[in-house]
Amino acid sequence: MTAITLPAATPAARAATAPRWAETAGLVVGLFFAGAGVMRLLPVPFDMELFASWGLPTWLRTGVGVAELLAGSLMALPRTRPIGAGGVFTIMVAAGTVHAALGHSMAIAVVVNGVPALLALAVAWSTRRRLAEL
Repeated sequence: MTAITLPAATPAARAATAPRWAETAGLVVGLFFAGAGVMRLLPVPFDMELFASWGLPTWLRTGVGVAELLAGSLMALPRTRPIGAGGVFTIMVAAGTVHAALGHSMAIAVVVNGVPALLALAVAWSTRRRLAEL
């Protein structure tokens, strides 16, 4: 009688795995950006005054809030994490560009925008195999 052996893991199961740090960072950053998006959509005086002091219109604040909420929500969910991470990366690069155009401190812009952008890029790269499942 011959024994039937099953493979240890299917190719799809192996492809969907990501490092634990990427899973944790993806969840934390995703929840942070979803929360930041909600804050931008609510009439928070500090946030409203911040955008106004930069001379940016209210509609831009609303658009940033929607983008952050959407990207953060996608990044918080394991299945859509690489798409959300790409969105967070794009938002942070755009924010860094706006800060540079407004003449803000480049050192602060690099830390505030560059670090989350690089972290999101690393998470997107580490979870990229999930895109095959979508």
